[in-house]
Amino acid sequence: MRTLLVDGSNVLHWRGAGPDMETVRLVTDALRMRGHVPLVLFDHSVGRIGVERALHDALDLRADAVRVMPRGIPADGALLAHADAEGLQIVSRDRFRVWASEVPNLRRNWLVTGRIEKGGRVSLSKKLRRP
Repeated sequence: MRTLLVDGSNVLHWRGAGPDMETVRLVTDALRMRGHVPLVLFDHSVGRIGVERALHDALDLRADAVRVMPRGIPADGALLAHADAEGLQIVSRDRFRVWASEVPNLRRNWLVTGRIEKGGRVSLSKKLRRP
């Protein structure tokens, strides 16, 4: 099993109609079905949508698999630092342009993009490594 980082704050908006926790659940379920262990990081602003415990319950993940960044700590920086330190991929449609010069491996090796198709099917880029 391979751990994958999920940019929860980005995935919340993959359906385009505002933040939707069901979208994050669909993505984490799809990753688990493919043999991966999702670790979901959210910006502090997700607190407006739900508290951390509710996030664990809604996503049906272990307590340590969902993290909400403290106020003032950008989730993007934490995601990229964790990916760099552990060699993990990140599931997100964010291009992390602000960080691109500091993290050259991001687009080539780490970034896995995706979308939600009709019927709730999750489609992920071919960059997703096998577990």
